[in-house]
Amino acid sequence: MKKYEPINEIILFEMKKQGLNTVDLSRRLNLSRSSTYYILSRPNIQIDRLWEICEVLQINFFQILSNQLQIENSDGLLADEEKEALKAENKTLKEVIKLLGSAN
Repeated sequence: MKKYEPINEIILFEMKKQGLNTVDLSRRLNLSRSSTYYILSRPNIQIDRLWEICEVLQINFFQILSNQLQIENSDGLLADEEKEALKAENKTLKEVIKLLGSAN
């Protein structure tokens, strides 16, 4: 079983990339420093708090976490290849419609 990377480590890594420290994050979240240190010291986090951190740091941590799961969803979502094929087909159809319209 593959070990996942805890969310607090992912957040700390992103903060470092953005040149932010815990005090900066606590100000942006309107939290005390001690609350922010507590949040970042734990490997789990409440969803509503993670949502706020996503907004502050402009990073979709939910997507990062879902990528760690490596589970194929069969809920009708299209793969990238399928999306590209549909885009190409859509473009072709638009061109055909345009040609048919100019033939009249």
